[in-house]
Amino acid sequence: MKVYEDKLMKISDNLLMGVNGDTGDIAQFSQFISKNLKLYSVRNGYQLDTKAAVHFTRTNMADILRKGNPYVLNLLLAGYDEKEGGQLYTMDFLASCVRLPFAAHGFGGLMSVSILNHYYKPNLTEVEAYEIIKLCVKEIHRRLFMNLPNFGVKTVSKDGVKTLPTISQASFVGK
Repeated sequence: MKVYEDKLMKISDNLLMGVNGDTGDIAQFSQFISKNLKLYSVRNGYQLDTKAAVHFTRTNMADILRKGNPYVLNLLLAGYDEKEGGQLYTMDFLASCVRLPFAAHGFGGLMSVSILNHYYKPNLTEVEAYEIIKLCVKEIHRRLFMNLPNFGVKTVSKDGVKTLPTISQASFVGK
């Protein structure tokens, strides 16, 4: 519910993690994953690909769950590899993980998934995808009783992680 907290974290050059859940768990877990992936790249001279980074994240989430003090987090992990291209994974607090073409979580995700399902096509441009996200935000603003005024948007591609303009109520004025 913090208005200006960035929950889309750059984990490595071509890996982005979107997190929702307990604030303390978000900070601790995302820093743990980020620092360990950085340590791996320093020790080995290369970064893990997206699939391996997701496996590392899931393994750690599952290990902590088994120890009895789980993180209360839901994750979206987006990455880009030369071999596989763009990839998106969703992971819940029970460490179940699946690769999907599109995903959303949280209260707004309940309203957004149907919009994403309707407009998704495999060859969307960045501009088209941004417009679809704006439709999702507009629907969240219209239907959800507790709204956040700003929605951050980031992309990950062969060029790395890029921040797009924030979507706010002002984005819809005159439309």
